[in-house]
Amino acid sequence: MGANIKLTYSEITRVSNLLDNSVEHTLVPRMKEAKTEVDNVLTTNLVLVKASPALQAQYEKFSTALQAATESIKGYAQQFRQIMQSVQDMDKDIADKVNSSQ
Repeated sequence: MGANIKLTYSEITRVSNLLDNSVEHTLVPRMKEAKTEVDNVLTTNLVLVKASPALQAQYEKFSTALQAATESIKGYAQQFRQIMQSVQDMDKDIADKVNSSQ
């Protein structure tokens, strides 16, 4: 049973750009906004001697983990682009070999 390959370069590019833009223009700004709000509430409206610093530290860890996750999203976009480029290069190489043997 043979394998089928299909790549739609415009769609790969579109989705890769969507992933990058989602990180840069939606996820990261919203995470920063949320962190600012949490910082503010823990220093002005939810102030407890021991719990507030503990909550602050936990949220900082959580925020750092989210930031790492968003970088993974951009990594997927880059992988999609690299796959597309590799296939384009392979296709060109095959065509060049076929044309050179004529």
